[in-house]
Amino acid sequence: PHLPSALWWSYLSAPHRLAATAMPLSKDDVSGIETVAHYTHDEDQAYLMLYGEGVFETIPIEADYTVGDMKLWLNFHKGKDPAEYDLVGPKGCWKMGAGSEVLGDEVVISEVMGERFENKWLMQLSLFPKKKSEASGQWESTFETIEEWVPPPPEEAWDEEDDDEEKWKKDVEKSEADN
Repeated sequence: PHLPSALWWSYLSAPHRLAATAMPLSKDDVSGIETVAHYTHDEDQAYLMLYGEGVFETIPIEADYTVGDMKLWLNFHKGKDPAEYDLVGPKGCWKMGAGSEVLGDEVVISEVMGERFENKWLMQLSLFPKKKSEASGQWESTFETIEEWVPPPPEEAWDEEDDDEEKWKKDVEKSEADN
C-alpha cells in the first residue's frame, strides 16, 4: 500500500504484521550480506551476532529478517547444514533474564529482540548442535529450553582463568587466523 512514510513504518513495525509481510531472503540476497570485523553501535543499522559451532560473525540485519534467513546465510557463507544445528534466542521477547529457546525458521528476529532491535543494540543468536538419532537417523535437538536466566552469585561468576590476558590474546589470534 502507498502510505506516508510515518504510517508505513507504523504499519510495518506493528507486532504480528512483520511476520505476515516478511519475504524469505534468496541466495542472492544473503550473498551480499557482509560480516563486520569490529562492531560499533550504529543508530541507523541493527547488527546480529551469530555465535557457536565454530561461527563467530556479526552481520547487519533488517526488520523483516527471519531465523530461516539466518540459516540460509550460515549455509551460504559458512557451509552450515541447517539440519545439524538449532538457532537459539530469547524465549518470548528479549528482556533481561529472559530464558532461551530454539527459534523456528519463521520467527522474525526483530520481533523476538524487541527493544534490542528498536534501539539498534547488538543482538545474538546462538548455534546449538543437534545429534543424529541412531534409531531414526534424524537430527534431533539437544537444547533444553531455559525458562529464566539468573546470574550466578559474584563469587561464582569469576575465576583466575578469566583474567589470563596471554590466553585471551592467543584465543583472539586463533580466531582471526581461522577467519
